[in-house]
This record gives sequence, C-alpha cells and structure tokens, in this order.
Amino acid sequence: MLRVAIVGGGPSGLFVFKRLVESGRADVSVVIFERGGHLGQGMPYSPEGAGWEHITNVSGSELPELVVPLAVWVRDLPQEKLDRHGLRRESFTQDKVLPRLLFGEYLEVQFGALRVRAAAQGMETTVQFDSLVTDLRDVPEQQQVEVVIESGAALAFDRVVICTGHHWPRQREGKVPGYFDSPYPPAKLARPFDHAVALRGSSLTAVDAVRTLARHNGRFHSTDGPGLRFEKESPNFRIVMHTRNGLLPCVRFHLEDPQVTRVDLLTAQDIESIRERNQGFVPLDLVFDEYFKKLLAERDPELHEKVRNLSLEDFVAAAMDPRERSHPFDFFAAEYRESLRSLAQRESIPWKETLAILSYALNYPAKYFCAEDMLRLRQVLAPLISIVIAFIPQSSSQELLALHAAGCLQLVSVGEDSEVKVEEQKIAYRYDQQDHPFETFVDCVGQPHLPLEAFPFKSLIDQKVVRQARLTFRDPQQARGRDDVERDEDGSYHLIVPGIAINDAFQPLDWQRRAHPRVQIMAVPYIGGHNPDYSGLDFCQEASRRIVEELLK
Repeated sequence: MLRVAIVGGGPSGLFVFKRLVESGRADVSVVIFERGGHLGQGMPYSPEGAGWEHITNVSGSELPELVVPLAVWVRDLPQEKLDRHGLRRESFTQDKVLPRLLFGEYLEVQFGALRVRAAAQGMETTVQFDSLVTDLRDVPEQQQVEVVIESGAALAFDRVVICTGHHWPRQREGKVPGYFDSPYPPAKLARPFDHAVALRGSSLTAVDAVRTLARHNGRFHSTDGPGLRFEKESPNFRIVMHTRNGLLPCVRFHLEDPQVTRVDLLTAQDIESIRERNQGFVPLDLVFDEYFKKLLAERDPELHEKVRNLSLEDFVAAAMDPRERSHPFDFFAAEYRESLRSLAQRESIPWKETLAILSYALNYPAKYFCAEDMLRLRQVLAPLISIVIAFIPQSSSQELLALHAAGCLQLVSVGEDSEVKVEEQKIAYRYDQQDHPFETFVDCVGQPHLPLEAFPFKSLIDQKVVRQARLTFRDPQQARGRDDVERDEDGSYHLIVPGIAINDAFQPLDWQRRAHPRVQIMAVPYIGGHNPDYSGLDFCQEASRRIVEELLK
C-alpha cells in the first residue's frame, strides 16, 4: 500500500485528491491534513479570504471538470439559499460568477463526492480536520517522510504533497495601529472608517478590500442604467489606491474558449530540444511567439499583421500606450462598456484572451529561462499580464465606477521609488519626495512570492531536501552590480529568485539538482521563482496532473 499525505485540504489538495481517485488505484491510501474544519475551500473561498460581498472572477465554464457541473449544483440548491444570494434558478448558467463563499461550499461538496467515489473503488481515505502540520522530516533510510502535527505526533508516509495554499505573513499588522499586511480575513475591515484609507495596489486583492470597505461606510443604489450610485454614510470616508503605473485592471469579457488548460503545452521532449539549440535555455521570445503571436494569427489575423514584427518590449509598449495616455477611470469605464458589448454579442476580445493563454503557458518553461529573460518577464511582460487577465466581474466594475463618481475612490500613480513608512507608530505613503500621512493602510499587492527562509517546514531546509531557486545568466556581464546574484566556482553567475527550486513534476531539487523522490510542492507562495504565475484553478488542474503522474510511477 502506497501511503500518501496531502498537507492542506483546499483547492490544491482537492485537485491532487481528484487525480489520485481518477487513477483508479486501490493500492493507495490517502491522509489529508486540514488545519481548518472544511475541505475544498482553502483561503480564497472561506471566511479567511472572503465575505458574502466577494465574488469569483471565474465562471463555471472556465472551471476544470469536477464531479458535478457548477450550474447543475446551483440549480439544485434550496430556494432560500438562492434568494439569499440573489440567484435565479432558471437563468443561472455556466457563464455566471458566484459569491466566493458559496463557491467554497460547491468545492466542499465536490471533495465529499470524490471521497465517496474513492471509497467505492477501494481507496482508503482519512481526513484529519483541525490538524496543523508544523514540520516535515525526511527519513531516507526508511524511504519515508514524517508529517509532524501540532500535538508533536509524527506519522510516516511514502509520499507527501504540500498543498498549503496562500499565505500572507504578518509583519506590522497588530504592532502598528491602522496597518494591515493584507485585506484578509476581510472581517477586520468590516467597520466604519471615517477617514481616508490607503490601499497599495489596484488589482483583485485591492478590489476585495474596496468591496468590504464600501459596504461598511455607505450604500450602493441601483440607477436607471447599467451602473450604480454610491451614497456614503461615513462623512470623511474615501479610498486612495496607490499603484506604480497608475492603471486599473481589465474587466471581464466573453471568452471564446474559457478552458485555457486545453492548450497544448511544451512537452518534456519539446523543452529538451529547445534547450539543446539555445545553450540550455528556453527563450522567452520563443514562448511569446508560440503562445501569443501564432495563436493571435488564428484568432485575429488583422491585429496579428500589425504586431507580428514587434518585439515583446514593443508589443507591451503598444498595448500599454492607450492606457497610459488616458485617465485611468475614463479608460476603465470604456473597457466596462466594451465588456458589456462582448458579453451581449458573445464575441471575445482576442488579444486579451490570447494573453491569458500565454500567462498560463509560460509558467512551466519559466524554470528554464535564463536570468535575463526572467528579469524581462518581471519588468516588461508581467505588469501587462497582471492588468489584462485580472478579469474583474461587471458588478465589481460598477462599484469602482460608482465610488469614483461619488468622490470616494481615487487612484494615485506613485512610481518605482515609493515606499510606505512607519515612524513612531504613524503611517505615511512617501512618493514625489513627500510624505502623505494615513490613519489606515492596507497592503493589497496580492500573494507575495515568499523567500526560502519563510518555508514553514524547517527540517526540509536543514536536511537540504529543498534549496534556493535561481536562474543562470546567459551573459555574466549582465550580473554585475546586482546584489541578488550568486557566483559558482566555475565562474557562472546565477540570479536568486524567490522560494524553492523545483522540476516539472513539482519535486524539490537538492544542491546537486537531483529531484527528491518523496516530496512534491504545490504551495504557490513558496515556488514563485520557478513558477511565477498564479493561475488559480487552471494551475491546480495542470500541476496536479504532473504531480500525481510522477507520484504513482
């Protein structure tokens, strides 16, 4: 019997378990360690990361296949629950989005259905709720890994998959009055703020904070048109978003092919062949051509003809130019109207949809980029991707526009040299060589890429099961003058990137670049250097496939 431990019972754990069940193997026993009392929800779809005001940014049509389709599950809900969430049984379709907490209930039911299926085919499954895993210890002489829980008990397994999900470390929160390291759990922001509240960031995490703050400091009212009107109840309440580029994210539109996981990714053979021709690297430009330009030629030949000779940098500059030349809320309002037309006519916006595919596809060869290309990805392409593929739902867009129209939402471009200062327990946002004081500050930049030192299972660090992720410079001259570089004895230079080095099967690599045979890491905050994009349930679908295929070899 192969004993498998899944550390974390959220969405990542759900998809790993799903893959194990689909294998049909009766010679596998699974123990799921969940620190809370529910399966499938994780942080995003539980009260840790959502209130009833928060909605998903994916619809049922974009979800990887689970036991029961989302639309079918919603239509079978009791009328009382449908009424509570403003859902209509007869009109709910796979294209609709849901409140996140209700979606968390859906995922929990799917996890339960998979457990029933596992039992029917003879797969032994145990769930340990309220079970915090404090450490993992490799036991190579027994070819096992010990899972240590909070009580001090240690249980031995043949394979361990780490699915601990999102994590926002607390640094100043609780020490500095009015300072929040993240907007989660949202209950801490669910109160009146009769003053200006500073947010850092403007994407989905910031929208979460806005939705909570708005509901506890005023009311939204329907209008004769498609928009909303906001009436504030805290006289001095307003929100000031701060971003480096002064831009707002894109609004959700109709997707021609919502299942990005259907795209054919580069195979191991493809990557090996490409690396042989490119000094051991996979070029970012090759991935950009393959998964953006070639796909765009099929989806929008006219636009492709305009961009086919542009470099990655030139394309990003052209895509950013109309945004940067417009007032952010004017451009956002225009995109909102464009999204309504797209949904009504069921016509996609091809270049945006293709960019989402590129974001998904480049995640897996990223560990084979040279350091120079990873820096280009971070500095040039990633800012555009983060704006375009946010896919803010229409209801959130309406609220942002209503708050701005009411004078309660402002966006400030603070540039690259801005910082948040705390001196004598007072908060100030510093930009343009001035300090701007705030009573309340919420960091909303999204899930950070955490360093190796933040990895919670310290024995795996001490035992050198995991090591620092890094990428090699193609040209050593490009490494000069940087403080995030390591030099090896052979004279090669390496860019230090966040978190743990992994291979394509999400196994940690040791200092000799050997894959560990008993541990796999699907916890995205700790693998951000080699897995730079967070693709939500799309990521769960593909990563779980790679993990379980390797695990069952």
